[in-house]
Amino acid sequence: MLQKAIDIFNTHYDLGEVLDAKELTGGYNNDSFALTAGRDDHQVKYVMRRYNPRIAEKEVKFEHALVNHLNDNGFDLAAGILPTTGGDTYVEEKQTTAGQTTIFYWAVFEYLRGEERYTWTDTDIAPDDLISAAGVLAGLHQAGSNFRKPPGADRVQPAIMDFLPTFGEAYAQYARKAVKTGFDQVFQEQKNNIIEAIDKALIPVSDRNKLPRLPIHCDFHQGNMKYKNSEVTGLFDFDWSKIDLRIFDVGLAMVYFCARWEGRAAGSLDLDQCELFLKAYNQAWAPHREPGPLSRLEKKYLPALLAAGNLFVLHWTIFDYYSLESWVTSAVFSGRMPDVELYMKFLNHGLNLMNWIEAQKTTLAGLQTDSASPDDV
Repeated sequence: MLQKAIDIFNTHYDLGEVLDAKELTGGYNNDSFALTAGRDDHQVKYVMRRYNPRIAEKEVKFEHALVNHLNDNGFDLAAGILPTTGGDTYVEEKQTTAGQTTIFYWAVFEYLRGEERYTWTDTDIAPDDLISAAGVLAGLHQAGSNFRKPPGADRVQPAIMDFLPTFGEAYAQYARKAVKTGFDQVFQEQKNNIIEAIDKALIPVSDRNKLPRLPIHCDFHQGNMKYKNSEVTGLFDFDWSKIDLRIFDVGLAMVYFCARWEGRAAGSLDLDQCELFLKAYNQAWAPHREPGPLSRLEKKYLPALLAAGNLFVLHWTIFDYYSLESWVTSAVFSGRMPDVELYMKFLNHGLNLMNWIEAQKTTLAGLQTDSASPDDV
C-alpha cells in the first residue's frame, strides 16, 4: 500500500518527487503515510491519507470544506489540504477484486509540527495540556460557527440524538452471531443495558432545539493533537466532523480527556479534570462571539451528553469489532483482524463508564463551569 500512496502522490500532485515514505501506525479508521517530497534542495514533509472505504464522497467534501473554512477564519491549528494538479482536494481510486469494486479516497495534508504525547486512552494528562486543548476546542467552535455546508457535502451519520436510537437495530444483528469470543459473550450480556442507557441519554426535542448547533470535531481527543511545551500546536483527523450539538462535542471531549483507564478509579471520570476542562473552555470564548460560553441549558444536559459521548465511543468499539470480523472473509479484506483482547479492554471500559455516569449524574450536574453565557436560557 505504501507504493500505491507514492504512485498516487507522484501522479496527481505537483509537489515534487517522493524522496522518503513510511506508513504511520496507530490509527483505527484510515491508513496514513508520512511522505517527504521536493525538488533540488527544497524538501517538504506531508501526511497522506487513504480513507476508510466506508466513507462516502460527500463526507470527504464536508471535512475538506470545513477545514478550509476554519483555516480561512483564523483557526490555524488544522492541517491544510493540498490541491491536486486538477484543483481537487482528493483523489478517487477504484479497486476491483473478485468482481467487487471498492472506492478509496486519498488526500494530502500539511505535516503538523509538534510532539505526539498521548494516545486516546492516555489520560494522565498534564493540566496545562488539558487547559490548552479546551481552549482549542472553543477556538474551533468559534471559527466554525458561521460555516455553511457546500452543495453535495455532508456527514452521513445523523446528529447524536438521532443516531443513538439506531444502535438497537445494529445490536440485534450482532447478537445473532454465535458466541465465539469473550467479546461476543460480554456484548450479548450487556446489549440490553446499553439500550436502556441510550433511552436515558435522549434529550426532549423541545429542549434539543434550543441548544446551539455548529460544526463539531466529533473525535476531539488527546491523541489527535500535537503539542509543544504546554500548548496544543496542531489538531487533525476531522473525518468524523459534522453539524451537531455544541455540548455533545464538549461532553465527548471530556469523556476522552477525563476518563480513568487504570487503577482503582478505572471506569470513572476525574471530576477535577472535568471542571478544569469546562472552565478553560468557557474562559476561551472571545467577547461578543456567538454562541458564547456554555449556557445554563447546556449545563443542565451535560450529564446526558457525557453519557451520549461515552455511548458514542462504546458504539464505535462494537461496530468496529464486528466490522473487522466480517471483513476477514470479504473480498476487500483490509488485512487488519480484530484484536479481541484490545477490543475487550475498550468494551469493558465503556460499560464501566456507562454505569458510573448514570450513578453520578447528580454530581456531574453540579460541575462548576466558572462562567455562563449572558443569554442563558
